[in-house]
Amino acid sequence: MLIIKGFTLCVVVVMLLCLLGYSAEDKSEGSNYTSQGMTAYSTGEYQLAIESFKKAFMLRPENSAIVYNISCCYALLGEKDSAFVWLQKAIELGTYVFSDDEDLASLRTDARYQELEAMGEQKIAELKTREWKPVIKLPAGQTGDKPYPVVIGLHGFGTNPIDYAKSLESAVIDGGYILCCPYGTFIRGTTAFGWGECVDAEQRILEAVQYVTENYKVDHSRIVILGFSQGGEIAFCTGFKNPGVFSAIISVAGYYSEDLNEYLEQTELKNIPVYMMIGENDHSVESNKVGERLMKQKGIRAKLVIYPGVGHAFPPGANEELTKALHWIEGID
Repeated sequence: MLIIKGFTLCVVVVMLLCLLGYSAEDKSEGSNYTSQGMTAYSTGEYQLAIESFKKAFMLRPENSAIVYNISCCYALLGEKDSAFVWLQKAIELGTYVFSDDEDLASLRTDARYQELEAMGEQKIAELKTREWKPVIKLPAGQTGDKPYPVVIGLHGFGTNPIDYAKSLESAVIDGGYILCCPYGTFIRGTTAFGWGECVDAEQRILEAVQYVTENYKVDHSRIVILGFSQGGEIAFCTGFKNPGVFSAIISVAGYYSEDLNEYLEQTELKNIPVYMMIGENDHSVESNKVGERLMKQKGIRAKLVIYPGVGHAFPPGANEELTKALHWIEGID
């Protein structure tokens, strides 16, 4: 389930390859299947979404979000038995909170739902005392003898920084950046997190910046904030509120809130490029168009890329598109 400004999507972003690891080709294919599933969900084609998510699951068997997606789609189709099979599997993989998801409403009167809900609540209580350090990925050959640029990666609602880092690392690490992905403030399981309000998320993100700068040699003039979905929305607000910390903002399928307009007058913000990536069928596409127009009017270097036929998802060829975004913010066109 992804939540964007009150809009609820049961698309959160999974056993043979688990022991072998993933090749770059496997990762790319898995991302494409996930993107296809999320796009199909966006248009109400739930059976097609299930087929795509199951293909992604074969390549990402540890990804609880993909499994959860499948359960939601079955629930929306009224196929309760299948929905419960996949919901239980999602819990086994670490997604424990789902009672606020309207896409599962058809299951709530079933005794199996209450049993799984209770199981999830018991598990979540055990997690709230844990410390959740950010996930760090280093460029190959990183020795600490020179400062490196950093990407602060913000996962979407209902996913986690471990899985999100896997989707970013090819573009980010190969691009010579340290990748730092913090955990969202709202714990929904061992593999499922959300960001809550911007003020809470901002503190967690700034703590992650402090963590990476204290433990690694960092180029403080090149710290990029990059978020997907709810993480993209949080990237906008955190980046706009802290132009002295971040050098650029990249939002993928993130909602641009007009609450951010008050920050557009900041002189420092004119030095921060903003790159937006979104599907033409995404519910947030119009907000991105508004955001790009307003930013350009205020002299902010902004670029919006809209992907035809794509819904609320990373675009096909995500690694290449992320590389283009990183090149653009660095002035490499």
